[in-house]
Amino acid sequence: MSNNPHNQPPRPPYTGETLVMRRPNHASAHRGAPPPPTPSARRATPKRRRWPLGWIALGIVAIVVVAVGFGYWQIHRLAQRIVVADPRGPAVASPLLGANILVVGVDIRRDRPEEGVRSDTLMLVRLDGMGGWANLLSIPRDTQVDLPDRGPSKINAAYAYGYHHANTLYGEGVTPEQGGMAYAAEAVGQFLNFEQRGMRVDYVVQIDFDGFAALIDALGGITIDVPRRIVDDAYPTPDYGVMQVVFEAGPQRMDGERALIYARTRHADNDFGRTERQQQVVQAIANEIRQRNWFERMLLLPRLLDAVTQTGDTPAILTTLPLANFDTLLAMGRLAANLDPALIGRYRIEPGSVAVQENGTNLIWDAGDVAALVNRWLTPPGEASEQARVQVLNGAGVVGLARRTSEELSGQGFTVLAPADAPPGNYPHTVVYQTGNAPFTARRLAQLLGAELVVGTPAGVNSEAEIVVILGQDRAP
Repeated sequence: MSNNPHNQPPRPPYTGETLVMRRPNHASAHRGAPPPPTPSARRATPKRRRWPLGWIALGIVAIVVVAVGFGYWQIHRLAQRIVVADPRGPAVASPLLGANILVVGVDIRRDRPEEGVRSDTLMLVRLDGMGGWANLLSIPRDTQVDLPDRGPSKINAAYAYGYHHANTLYGEGVTPEQGGMAYAAEAVGQFLNFEQRGMRVDYVVQIDFDGFAALIDALGGITIDVPRRIVDDAYPTPDYGVMQVVFEAGPQRMDGERALIYARTRHADNDFGRTERQQQVVQAIANEIRQRNWFERMLLLPRLLDAVTQTGDTPAILTTLPLANFDTLLAMGRLAANLDPALIGRYRIEPGSVAVQENGTNLIWDAGDVAALVNRWLTPPGEASEQARVQVLNGAGVVGLARRTSEELSGQGFTVLAPADAPPGNYPHTVVYQTGNAPFTARRLAQLLGAELVVGTPAGVNSEAEIVVILGQDRAP
């Protein structure tokens, strides 16, 4: 009888070599599947190519280099077009370590040169790239200052005087725009006693109405939260007429033309309300840029170049700030990455914060109060520099609620004014209103109370405080 009951083929005789025995896959065999590939067949099968990490890193670096190069090329083109020499001499201060930049909004009727020129806005920017902060200081155009070679005059006349006497003041070859910018900077520095502080207005930026509107249009518009309804029945038109303009309260998107009207309107309140709106527009522009990623910011540069050069031979924006210098680029980059536009310090020379006397239509500000305000403007933003006062108003209708809340806030270190009742109305939720320059204090207070934070003044409220709290029903016990 055979010892091979399953009729398997006989095994080959052992030769001393190692044999690899493969167990057949019965399921595959029944389906008629092909046998597994031999080693040589496996080697012949093409594999998916994997890029080495080094090549991937090199590609990323190449993309970054190209993007940075494109960005610098665009900035260099922009600088060639709008950067001009300062006839006062080059500045020593760097925007990376701290510099004073004067922004001059000018009214130039290029189609009607007989109308002359005038500065419509004077705003100083304290810029600190390394510290990552910026503060604004607005100077009313009716401020009286002793202009060199001219005597007492309104400060907004300085630009026009320098514009028309550029060669007399600064020598041959100086353009009217350079002369106006330089003389305006000297007037502002003299008014703020910069020389006694060992400093000066380091750089100047000049922008006309067309450039302002074109800049905002290049950004695709800006969002403004209008704090209260504005009705101006006598807004000036380009043909020297007037028209009515209306802005409803609340957030709204504005193109360049609309934002310019918002920044210039003043008949609904006064010039001090207008400077507040101008600072709000600057903050909105910074916020619009910050919301874009770096690639989108790079794509903005060609549009900005077109915007500032579309008005003809003279660009709509001129500056003495060396935009293409390494320290300026580094300062702007750090600010773009780190600066929260909501925390930009906003200071204004105005009644209530600075004592003032009137000389006809000229405003003579108390020198001591101006110096104290400049000290705050030069200080990095924070609760300590804000020195904010808080007033609590009772909108919940619970007797004693505003007093008790005021006592609690005082115990938390806030400076609290006497509590009062809110204007008649329905207040379901507590709201913290930042009415003055106190973003850091307002944020901490809103977080402490779990309340909504609104920048602006509540309707029907007249308070000396920089922050007004209206307690709603959600604070009722």
